[in-house]
Amino acid sequence: MEEYRRRPALAYEKHILPRVFLEGDLVLKSVDAVMRKMYLPKWTPKWEGPYIGSEVHPNEHCILLDLDHGTTIGPINFKYVKQYYA
Repeated sequence: MEEYRRRPALAYEKHILPRVFLEGDLVLKSVDAVMRKMYLPKWTPKWEGPYIGSEVHPNEHCILLDLDHGTTIGPINFKYVKQYYA
């Protein structure tokens, strides 16, 4: 029974790439309406930023630092953050 449950899990995890962020990385944050699964008009942006990842925790959340205001935002789950390439 354990083998039966383990095989689909291995097949699923083979296609999943872990998200890795380091402190000091530039990231984009998902808009609050997207995180709350609210309706957004068609042409509104879905990402805002860039922010600096000031604290990155091993349990997949981070605290962001706003570049313009110097304030912190978070904690935010990694699934709502993506890498920003300048």
